[in-house]
Amino acid sequence: MTAKTDFTPEAWDALLKGPLAVNIYIVAADPSVFGSIKEVMALSKDIVETLAKPDTGELLRYMLADLQDKDTVKRLMPNVKGSPDEVKAALRAEIEAALQVLEEKATPEESQEIRQWMYDLAVRTAEASKEGGFLGIGAVRVSPQEKQALEELAELLGVEAVETEVVETDQASEEESSE
Repeated sequence: MTAKTDFTPEAWDALLKGPLAVNIYIVAADPSVFGSIKEVMALSKDIVETLAKPDTGELLRYMLADLQDKDTVKRLMPNVKGSPDEVKAALRAEIEAALQVLEEKATPEESQEIRQWMYDLAVRTAEASKEGGFLGIGAVRVSPQEKQALEELAELLGVEAVETEVVETDQASEEESSE
């Protein structure tokens, strides 16, 4: 079992940047003002839900506890700029650095759990907001760009991609599902 104390402060920060970069990777795949806000908020919601699960591993719990601290998240949030390709490359580098730390320090089981959690976070981020359409009509839950980003992340994280459908939604069905 790996504890937070097994990491240098720099390595721990690199590890924590991984899920933040995953979240932003999806947000950047198909940006929209209101959708991006919901997608960034998906991280906070996911942290609370994952901590509530009794089978969440100890190393992941340490990470989640630190990611609940707004100052830590603000300090570590990737600040990437440039063309879409430059942004993706910078975020991929942050994720790869986190995975390198994970492979050096964590057990294979812990590594797999955290890789899978980061991918699941990406899926929940992509599903957090409808994309496109007009007044909610003709919008999709997961855009083609987000679906592509999810496939890229699955490959990078070494996990199996889940099949996400690019499903059109309408305002009425969205309101029903949010109740």
